[in-house]
Amino acid sequence: MKRGFRIAHLVVASLVLAGIIAQPFLIGLVLFGAVDSADLHTIVGYSLFEFGVPALLITALLARLPKREMLFTLLLMVDIFVQILLVNLRDTSSVLAALHPLNAFALLLIAITVVRRDRALLRHTEEGVAKA
Repeated sequence: MKRGFRIAHLVVASLVLAGIIAQPFLIGLVLFGAVDSADLHTIVGYSLFEFGVPALLITALLARLPKREMLFTLLLMVDIFVQILLVNLRDTSSVLAALHPLNAFALLLIAITVVRRDRALLRHTEEGVAKA
């Protein structure tokens, strides 16, 4: 049962990673005139927050992730929140809001780390089952 939830966590983390990877392309569509508004970029960003964060939390708890993997998952969830917070500061503190694209790099690195650790954890448990 725990293995199934760990697979679910890997799937959710991979979808969050895919969303993070898509974001620069989606804003590039706006910057280079392919589309007229940043609506798609905004929708994907808020979807990562509204759906990705709860799904990461639920699957992480049900998977009973080890402490370090849980901490990386929590870090990813908090950084997604920070990313939303930064963009919403554009009217009151444009200097802080300017950290939004820079924080995207941190999000990318954290999400890659979560996915890699999930994959390693699944491989490790598969090897343990194969030896038994």
